[in-house]
Amino acid sequence: MEAADLYLGHLTATGRSPYTAEAYAHNLRDFFEWTGQRDADFRRLGLEDLTELLAWLQRSRPARRPGVYQLPGMPPAVGNTTLVRKRAALAGLYRFHARRDETVPALLGKLTGPRPMGRYVPMLVHTRRHGPGPDAYSPIRIATASKVPATVTAGETRRLVDACASLRDRFMLVLLSETGLRIGEALGLRHEDLRLRAGEVRVVPRESNVNGARVKGLKPRTVPDRGCSIAASAASAARRVTPSASPGVPSAGLPDATAGRVERIQPAN
Repeated sequence: MEAADLYLGHLTATGRSPYTAEAYAHNLRDFFEWTGQRDADFRRLGLEDLTELLAWLQRSRPARRPGVYQLPGMPPAVGNTTLVRKRAALAGLYRFHARRDETVPALLGKLTGPRPMGRYVPMLVHTRRHGPGPDAYSPIRIATASKVPATVTAGETRRLVDACASLRDRFMLVLLSETGLRIGEALGLRHEDLRLRAGEVRVVPRESNVNGARVKGLKPRTVPDRGCSIAASAASAARRVTPSASPGVPSAGLPDATAGRVERIQPAN
């Protein structure tokens, strides 16, 4: 498992989310369990072996034990979406070790981006000096069906907001609904990130959030507040401002940025 530990340490050192590293560790555990059953070295595997691995992953846990034969026609235990996720973790492992050791092949491709499909050709494609070769993308293709994400209607959002017992929870739900922020981005906001006059929310990656909130990919961005939920909630919260004895104390999930502070509001039980 040293190969997996090195790769997971690389993910952490390059700023990947702890949740991403944990998910990759879970996916790689299955891979090294499979190689352990066959007493195989991952550096010596070929595409035929990885195809066999994908078939093994579709078995149920009890059927993965050595010496167990699965009857034909049994439904797969995991779907293609799960296989794509496991393939991504495995591709990253091979890319990492291929850069460290020239004897290790990048079996599942050298690039991380999506493979171009269709007949579309970019206008400036002719300016590329070295385009991606045939070994750039994964040679093992897994078909997946795209799903339309479920949405929450305006009426459902209103009922959720009305059911909140605290101002903090109401503000959080309206903010998520109006801006489309990820939960990690919303929980890491501070007062200086809310641009009330411009109607914008500035997402700032920070490693020092006391609540552990993290911006995905550590990428900053600015999000418009189309419903002016920030200004409305700020005006409501301003009526609850009390003198601050110690500026900078976190309150309502946001560290204080002014001489006063908003009264601390705990989430409803």
